[in-house]
Amino acid sequence: MSFVDGSLSLSSAARRGVRTSAALLLASVLVGGTGCNRTSGTSAAKDDLHMVPKETDVVFMVNVKQARKSPLWDKFIEKFNQDAKAKANYEELVKNCQIDPLKQIDSLFVAVPSNVSDSKEFALILRGGFAPEKFVSCLHTVAKEKNEPVTETDYSGHKIYSIGTQSSYMTAMGKKGVVLAGADWVKRAIDLDAGKGENATKNAALGDIIKRTRTSDSLWWAGLVPAQMSEKLGSNPQLGPVRSLRSVSGSVEIAKGLEMHAYLDLGSDGDATQLRDKAIEQLAGLRNLPMLKMMGMVAFLDTVKVSSQKSSFVVDVNMNQQQVDDLINRLSGLAQQLR
Repeated sequence: MSFVDGSLSLSSAARRGVRTSAALLLASVLVGGTGCNRTSGTSAAKDDLHMVPKETDVVFMVNVKQARKSPLWDKFIEKFNQDAKAKANYEELVKNCQIDPLKQIDSLFVAVPSNVSDSKEFALILRGGFAPEKFVSCLHTVAKEKNEPVTETDYSGHKIYSIGTQSSYMTAMGKKGVVLAGADWVKRAIDLDAGKGENATKNAALGDIIKRTRTSDSLWWAGLVPAQMSEKLGSNPQLGPVRSLRSVSGSVEIAKGLEMHAYLDLGSDGDATQLRDKAIEQLAGLRNLPMLKMMGMVAFLDTVKVSSQKSSFVVDVNMNQQQVDDLINRLSGLAQQLR
């Protein structure tokens, strides 16, 4: 796992585990709970935190149900439909599985421990309204296409499924959602749902940064920097004040335009102030770049505000819908020129 400019990325091994599970993930949404009102937003986030282990150090959530109501979602669907191959593959999935993930997934929650690179553990929780009886047939259809067998095991009254030899396992949590996780965490999710063991709400450090995070926004994240990563950051003088990075959190709301709030927690108030001053200097430099002036991009820099709050470096972005549409059109035009 790594942090780059305050963002989180999984290790290559973890990414492979999630990527090879893509087909299983799409099939697994079929067993999500029907008739459940806690399938997105802050309520779902609280439920999800209760279903992942205390060792969770990083969480990320997308409130898909809320995002679907935004103009940005409509633009995404429009672009998606322009890709004939992707659209055909998706329509085939919907036909075979009788489920439409883009319309029926309400939320997606990801949790990982600090040692994800070594443990290969993670948990991905999906919530929404689906037809559970369609699951088994769809799962076998996906497995047949991959030419791999379906493995089914029992644990505490739950069925755990996997396809082939991958290191990801899936189980349904009744009306509460679907869990795709590592070999140990899928069982721990079952235990935690039954009230056995300590969940992520017992991780005080993670809980503190989640409290200030807008978990009702379209997407949000919160994560603690692992000790091993802190050592690497601290030994790199080129990173300046970022060397003392301790945690990150933030959220993005796209209901009306784009509103982002992001926090980088550093080792001291002085580091936060120093990073703020550097960011202000860099933004001023960008405003004078001839290329950005020519592209008409300078005005968008005015929507970015940076500040420091004690030991936290804070970034706020606030664009109205007209500005978002204008930015997308300019970036699309630039992409076409580069092609």
